[in-house]
Amino acid sequence: MNDDWLKALLGRGYFPKELPRAFTTVDFGEHAVPILEEWEAKKVFAKTPPKSKISGKVKNNSYGYKVSECTIETISTPKRGFERRNIHITHPIPQALLSDEISRNWKKIQKYIPQDSFSIDKLEISRSFARGLSEIDFRFHRIKKSYIESESDWIVKTDISRYYPSIYTHSIAWACYGKENVKKNKKAYEGSLADRLDTLVRSSNRNQTIGIPIGPETSRILAEMLGRHVDEMVRARCPALKPKSMDRLQDDWFVGVPDLPTAQLALSSIALSYREFGLEINGGKTSMTAVGQHLEDQDIAEISSFLSHRSGLDGFRLRGLLDLTTRLQVNDPNSSAVNYTLAVLEGISFSHDDVEYIESFLLKSAVTSPRSMERICSMLLNLNFKSKFISKQRIGERFKILANRAAELGHTYELIWILWTLRGLRIKLSSKIISDLTKEGTHPSLSLILLDMRSAGLFVSPLPEDDWLLNLDEERCRTDAIWLLAYEGFRHGWLADKKGLMTKPFFEPIAKRNVVFYNPQANVEKSIRRRKRRVNEIQKSFRTFTRFLLETNFLASRY
Repeated sequence: MNDDWLKALLGRGYFPKELPRAFTTVDFGEHAVPILEEWEAKKVFAKTPPKSKISGKVKNNSYGYKVSECTIETISTPKRGFERRNIHITHPIPQALLSDEISRNWKKIQKYIPQDSFSIDKLEISRSFARGLSEIDFRFHRIKKSYIESESDWIVKTDISRYYPSIYTHSIAWACYGKENVKKNKKAYEGSLADRLDTLVRSSNRNQTIGIPIGPETSRILAEMLGRHVDEMVRARCPALKPKSMDRLQDDWFVGVPDLPTAQLALSSIALSYREFGLEINGGKTSMTAVGQHLEDQDIAEISSFLSHRSGLDGFRLRGLLDLTTRLQVNDPNSSAVNYTLAVLEGISFSHDDVEYIESFLLKSAVTSPRSMERICSMLLNLNFKSKFISKQRIGERFKILANRAAELGHTYELIWILWTLRGLRIKLSSKIISDLTKEGTHPSLSLILLDMRSAGLFVSPLPEDDWLLNLDEERCRTDAIWLLAYEGFRHGWLADKKGLMTKPFFEPIAKRNVVFYNPQANVEKSIRRRKRRVNEIQKSFRTFTRFLLETNFLASRY
């Protein structure tokens, strides 16, 4: 089971899910065990048993790691409105070790994660999950919020300011062993499981003690270890709160209470509990409102109302939906209107007459709802596959403008997806701005797509290979985010491996097993698969909510 858990976490849950499917770690997960063994034998990393300062004896079941401090690749992604956040590609050495530690100690870690939680999300590792870790059921969270509203008079909402970037890595041990215990006797926990997790997550981020990477599923596990202990602390401070009236989605809280004093106590309990871990609630996203005044997802409700009036969605009715969605999104940048409508459109086959309107809507949405870029680009590529009526010239001209704009602003998520779409549509691009953005080697994933496009004759501006290869040696590959560009550039023959780095201790164990991190043959997910997945998710959410109601009624009948 340990090997299966490692293959799941490392093979499916390593790279951020926001990247195109060409970026893959399945092979790395499959071969992780022998690769780690070779890395240790070749001294790429080392295990270091700690010694007691008092007796000089090695502690039982404890050890540490000697591993280089690594940099991460940062990709800027949009959130609601004008907010942005960074996601990360971590270095494979500390990431593989972190995944291995979690996999080998998963049963022990589960003991540190209280199961009686305000979160409805389970934490299970399996290769049957798309990301190796059981998915967050966002639809069930929405259903539960509606249930809470129907049972409450007041609603408390809050979340944590920059949750992942603000987590203090040493607090992992606090969650496992108790804050006061650890602070009173730090040496007693040196080399413990939590200490090793702390060391490895810091090693992936230049040894910083503040912040954990956003992207790998291992970070979600670490964050949930803290979150579930916060649940216990909130329950102790406010015993009147019951799980059926609370919904915590990672750090987002939605609480139903009977009156204002209880609402104030609930909010205070949440804030004080997080403060124990050095985290603060986000005042801009915190509210206490009477149920009648609480309004959420009104745009989605308006779109749903439009769709419910008649069956069929084509011609003037389709255009009406697209116009309504665009208007709602423009009026409120925080709206989820575009994302919701795109989910609806994924389940529809369009006539040739409607393709032009869909195309126009997608191009407008690329500006009004950049956080939907993955869905927008995937739909364009699927339209091109199924229909020959899209205008590549029009899309190309517009996307070239948006690509340069994204490069100037440093919006790397949008740029990656725009380039991936131009590549898929076989549209040529020349851009010194984009080429210059990659000069320092700090955007390896973006640089790989450009190399891929150049090999296909689609990116015709010069690329700064000399700058990428300058001072590139094995030590830099072992510690720098450029490892991905170097390995895949050498493997594909897009870059010249003049120093024989593919035969060195870091790259050699993965290269000889033909491990792939970038597969140019991978395409976007087909619309039909998205539809099937969406139907399965709806059915799963319904079953989960049914169980929730049965359990709630059962508990109510007992007390």
